Amino acid sequence: MRLDKWLALHDPSASREVWKKRIADRLVQVNGQEATPSKLLEPGDLVQISLPEEIADESPQAQAIPLQILYEDEWLAVIDKPAGLVVHPAHGHVEGTLVNALLNRYSRGLSDLSGRDRPGIVHRLDKDTSGTILIARDNQTHRLLADLFKRGDIGRFYEVVVKGTPDTDRGLIDAPIARGSVNRKKMEVSQGGKEARTEFELIDRLGQYAHLRCKLLTGRTHQIRVHLAYIGHPVLGDRLYGGRRRPGDPDYQLLHAAELSFIHPVTGRTLVCQSPLPDRFRPYLDREDPHGG
Repeated sequence: MRLDKWLALHDPSASREVWKKRIADRLVQVNGQEATPSKLLEPGDLVQISLPEEIADESPQAQAIPLQILYEDEWLAVIDKPAGLVVHPAHGHVEGTLVNALLNRYSRGLSDLSGRDRPGIVHRLDKDTSGTILIARDNQTHRLLADLFKRGDIGRFYEVVVKGTPDTDRGLIDAPIARGSVNRKKMEVSQGGKEARTEFELIDRLGQYAHLRCKLLTGRTHQIRVHLAYIGHPVLGDRLYGGRRRPGDPDYQLLHAAELSFIHPVTGRTLVCQSPLPDRFRPYLDREDPHGG
């Protein structure tokens, strides 16, 4: 197994990307020698980690950040995340995230299967995507929810404003996704990527824009953003995949996680948690072309 993968498995408090950086920073040795992230470990290898104290002690703390709760009980919660709020801390940035807010509301009553820096987090939303996100309050519930995601038994519906109007009122985008071959911060459609499927339905035509409802059938990083850009209708305001900006385009992406629906893994109750469209969508849902055309 690769060194970076082994480290991420044995200490999930840091992501594989964080471990790659630590290896590059010479904080990890194998058998007393510097190594690369791709080094293949063999039985009997000795892995030594030397983290500076400020890194070793770094963990998210509770912060009094307001939360909009759509549903909560002793096992799980569904939060309405605002756009601009990062879900979990990253290396060197441990404040002002959803995790900090969760620690304030639930203290230590959260699952830890995703690592010490991601208590309660079962899945994620991009920083600039608003809407529904599911939180596990204990490890057993976390496992059950993860199984529901894996089986595709959680309905994940998004509303989005895109550039242009698709040729059909509804469709399925079936295109595998992989990390970008040039820009590693981007994802791209690639035949060597992982299976990725997104359904879309036209809600309204808005001149040079369209209002769509999308359903995730798989859950790849940036999936909806990549898929809509792939068919020529990127998310309006998407700085990474949206192409050339026009005067009047928003400074934020118009992508909203509108609904999560699933069978509660403990009580068996059907839950449908919905988040209304934020105010930032309103100027672009008017049929009048905001560019004046």
